[in-house]
This record gives sequence, structure tokens and C-alpha cells, in this order.
Amino acid sequence: AKELPPDAMVHTFYLWRSAELTARTAQALGKTSEAAEYDELAERARMAFQERFFDEEGGTYGPYGGNVFALKMGVPEAQKPRVLAALRKDIQASDGPLDTGIFGTRFFFEVLSDNGMHDLAYEAMNKRSFPSYGSWIEQGAPTTREQWSGRGSRNHPMFGGGIVWLYRKLAGMNVDPEQPGYRHTVFRPQPVADVTFATYSNETLLGTAGIRWEAGEDVFSMHVEVPVGSTATVHVPAEAPADVTESGQAIVDGPNLSFKGLEDGYAVYSVASGEYHFSAPALD
Repeated sequence: AKELPPDAMVHTFYLWRSAELTARTAQALGKTSEAAEYDELAERARMAFQERFFDEEGGTYGPYGGNVFALKMGVPEAQKPRVLAALRKDIQASDGPLDTGIFGTRFFFEVLSDNGMHDLAYEAMNKRSFPSYGSWIEQGAPTTREQWSGRGSRNHPMFGGGIVWLYRKLAGMNVDPEQPGYRHTVFRPQPVADVTFATYSNETLLGTAGIRWEAGEDVFSMHVEVPVGSTATVHVPAEAPADVTESGQAIVDGPNLSFKGLEDGYAVYSVASGEYHFSAPALD
């Protein structure tokens, strides 16, 4: 039988997940006391997960999704390097992951990209051997399936959750949860080797929101579209703000476009609605 994460682990994680989402929903509805109540429940579930499932000797929450669940919830900073190392080791041991089941796979790719392993997320997404999205494509699948093997339903979301990585991380378009409905969009592309461009757009209630980036040998360029009546934060891969141009011009702060600072290899800009064309020298 295939190894699986313990039932109690999955149930505890989803207790945290459900409570956390309920707290955010209550907050959005202005129900502050309910938000606090569910925040407390989520934290209790997270702490119970920590106490029950962390292996102090091995520095791991276990394979088959254990470390993915823990990192999604948030682990103590002192533990984090060991947990990341354990996850990397799990991936190598499974010869290119996706031993994470339907629950772990949902968060696997984004957790990797959020924790300095974007290259491994891409390798997993680009994989062709079984089990993988690529193996489905090799079988001629036009839709996601219930099982990696192809048994069961042939139009099923069981393993479909990981596909959000393509637009949230690779293309890099995200909704700001504090200003939902695309009132504020966060563009933060995460290029990878071998991928020369990515494009993603969505027809929102305010209009089209979208991004297209191209990674040339010498220049990285990105076009973003921000709907009327909304704003965006744009992260441009760059070493210095002086390296970045918009529509071929040096950027001068104004009411529609202003520099906010450097952050983890990006020059960050605040923009009003409209279309913008950023360019910067390609990073190594």
C-alpha cells in the first residue's frame, strides 16, 4: 500500500485551515469577536500540530505532505532551516516529488516557491514521468483526473489545486486579500530557467487584470494591466531602481506610478489603473 500522512495530521491541518479561513471571512464581514474566536481556534490547532508531529531528532514533520502542511501553517523560525532541508531531502528521495497526495499537492508548489525552492517547484511542474501533470499530458488528458494513474473520473479536481502555482507564482498575479475583488492586485513574477515568457489575465468586475513577462538574454520585460478603479503593487526583478524603465523612460515618481523600495531582488512600485511596460537588465 502507498504510504500516506497520518489521518490525524491531515485532520489537524484542515481544522487549522478551516478555522483560519473562517476567521478571515468573519473579519471581512466586520464580525470582530467571531474573527478573534476562530483565530484562537486556528492557533490552537497549529500549536497542536507542532507538538504532535514535529520530530525533534530528524527536524521534520514527515514525508508525504507533512513538511508541506507545517510550512503552510508556519513553523518556528528556529525549526525552519531543518524543515526546509528535510523537505528538500524528501523531494530528492522520491525522485521528483508528488508523493504528497491530494492534500499536500494542493500546497506543494506554492510552499516551495515561497521558501526559496522555486526551481524545484518548476522541475516538479515540468515533470513528465509518473506521477505528474506531464504524465497526464503524455496520456492525452485535456482535463485533470481523479488519480495519477488515470483511474476514476477523467474530469476531476483532486490534484488540480497545484495548478494555481502557474498564475500565482510563475506568472505572478495575486489578489490582495485585504482589498479583494481585484481592487488591489499584486504582480510578482517568479521567472525560472528555460521559461522565456508567461502570460495570465482575468476578466474581473472592474475590467481586465493581467500580466505578460518575457525573459530575454539581456532584458527582462513585463507588461501589466490594472483595471479602472483599482490599484496595484508591481515587483520588477531588478538590482536597483535606476535599472528599471517604464515604456522606455526613466521612472519619475508621480500620482500614477511611484517607487516603494527594494525587496528580495525586486524593485517595487505602486501604480494606479492603466497599462505599464517595465524593463530591466536580466538577472543572472
